[in-house]
Amino acid sequence: MISFHPPLSGLPLAGILLLIAVEVGRLISRTRITAEHCRGFVVGATMIATVVVFVSGYQASGELPPLSPELELAVGKHHSIGRFLLINSLTLTAFFFLSQVAIHGRRVLLALYYLALALQIILTLWAGSLGGSLVFEHGIGVTPVLGGLGSVSTGRP
Repeated sequence: MISFHPPLSGLPLAGILLLIAVEVGRLISRTRITAEHCRGFVVGATMIATVVVFVSGYQASGELPPLSPELELAVGKHHSIGRFLLINSLTLTAFFFLSQVAIHGRRVLLALYYLALALQIILTLWAGSLGGSLVFEHGIGVTPVLGGLGSVSTGRP
């Protein structure tokens, strides 16, 4: 079965980078109304992308062969950080949209939104690093290709 997790895994990082660009653009731009609409769209899209990647991660891990205890621990850590990322994504979205409709305490909600955004950046990079380690150091989810362009020479006869 096709695993959707590898191609989708970059979406939360792309969403966060786009959100940072919109936030910076909002600070230096004169067209605040357009920036506010873009900001809301990007926050919502980043949350949806994070949910989709989280679900696809469980689909991908269901197809893994039995793993050693060390690799089980590494996969579990990646799942845990992904779970925190998902929860923070929902929190980030809630703080953003609450700050948009708040009459009282708007600055507090905006401060919480920016705190959640900083945490989202950290968790996205951490989860991506752990996932990359699983693939590149441990070979999880990688199918060796024998012969042809995918073969690797050891240099030994």
